[in-house]
Amino acid sequence: MKPRRVRGGFKLSSGFNSPEADAIPWTTQRWIRVIEQSASGPNLLEGVEYGKLGQTKRLEIVPGAVKASVQGRQYRPYDTTLKVGTFTQEQWDQVVALMADQAVYAAKLLAGELPPNIEEIFARVGVRLFPLEPGDVTTSCTCGATEPWCKHACCIGSLLADQLASKPFLMFELRGISPSDLMEHVRQRRALSGVGTTAVPVYTPHAEGEHPSKPLEECIDSFWDVDPAVREIDLPLEPPAVTHPLLRRLGPSPFAGARFPLVGLLATCYEMVSRAALAGPERTDQAAENSAASDDEAEQQ
Repeated sequence: MKPRRVRGGFKLSSGFNSPEADAIPWTTQRWIRVIEQSASGPNLLEGVEYGKLGQTKRLEIVPGAVKASVQGRQYRPYDTTLKVGTFTQEQWDQVVALMADQAVYAAKLLAGELPPNIEEIFARVGVRLFPLEPGDVTTSCTCGATEPWCKHACCIGSLLADQLASKPFLMFELRGISPSDLMEHVRQRRALSGVGTTAVPVYTPHAEGEHPSKPLEECIDSFWDVDPAVREIDLPLEPPAVTHPLLRRLGPSPFAGARFPLVGLLATCYEMVSRAALAGPERTDQAAENSAASDDEAEQQ
């Protein structure tokens, strides 16, 4: 007996469970391995089939859980949940500090890539980003099955594994922090790494009465204007002892097969900005006046 059809349900991608192991991203393989170790063969096969048919009406990923509604053979769908442990604020603070201190990890994460050896960072904190053993995931389902991993749980686990192929940062969400917050705090930590050793908490509280910045649409006309007070800043400018320190710290470009050398382009931009900064506002203004005067003379001629 086939399950009741669902319109617009969540489906597995066509490349899921490909016979070619190399075609399956490592993030997907990690979850598939846990499901295979936990579920019986029939439940796994039927769960994957449910995933291909699109029997999942609702799929929600929240900190610590994957919640779903799976339509089976009965009239009402089953509520199915997969639960994993979340990390504490202290653990996330340690993870962020380690990510920011390692230029390779930081560069790949900020480029939207989750490197396969990312578990080395979490191992140093005493946790794991991805579940490794059957006991790392707890399942529940209203179908009443006696086995922990029923076909509905296998369906949800397969859908999660499939989504991790294109959205690997969903694991951060499952472990208790949004990917955008994690990336922002990695950026903050790296920006302050050369200023001091003050720790940057992962969960930054917002001060009461804080006025947010104006939307970009409201300041388009004055976006590039410089406040006159900038001329009063008494800050000696000089070339750095080491050229392009930030680019050297980040290392080679993470974008493989690019049509132009990204690092070289950024180095040229940094040099142009540095020369303009060393010239000072007075010389920059004088250059602008000379350019304007030249334009006027050309028009008169």
